[in-house]
Amino acid sequence: MIKVNLLSPEKKDIAKGIEAPSIIEKQRESQVHVGSAIAAAVITVGVIGFMYFSQSYRLDSSTRFLAERKARKTELDNVLKTLEHLEKAKKELDRKVKVIGDLKARQKQTVFMMDELSRVLPDWVWLTRLNFSGGVLNITGRARTNHLIANFIDNLQSTNHFFKIRLNSTQRSRASGIEVFNFSINCRYRKQSDKKAV
Repeated sequence: MIKVNLLSPEKKDIAKGIEAPSIIEKQRESQVHVGSAIAAAVITVGVIGFMYFSQSYRLDSSTRFLAERKARKTELDNVLKTLEHLEKAKKELDRKVKVIGDLKARQKQTVFMMDELSRVLPDWVWLTRLNFSGGVLNITGRARTNHLIANFIDNLQSTNHFFKIRLNSTQRSRASGIEVFNFSINCRYRKQSDKKAV
């Protein structure tokens, strides 16, 4: 036999003595669940938004920092290039100052050497060429006689500034109808301050 319950479930529960939840309460429960879901979604979106803006700020800050560092590096590279240029210029100036100092020292030495040569040069002896390089003096000249050339060599030795004197050549010739002797002498020269050196 088939039994059909024609009473609604609420009525059935009432009939059994149990209160059935009303439709309003069920709507409230569903609204609470929807509200919680919306609140959770809002909080999640808020957290994600905060994290996004926080990371975006950090990224912008890092990008600015990197750009500043790159600009600073470029400035420092330019400063380094300038320093290298100044170092090269300083080395070049130091080299020029040294050359000038050497030239001044040689100039004094040359002046003193020429003074000594003029003192020991006998009459009727003429110097036609002097070449001083590396402490060696090459002298070429003319004299009226070989005896005057020998006197010139003796005078050079007496100064103690000229040493290792060697007569390379002597040759008789005529100049303007006068008989002369062309000669070539090599010797070493020491500065006044080096008198004791050999």
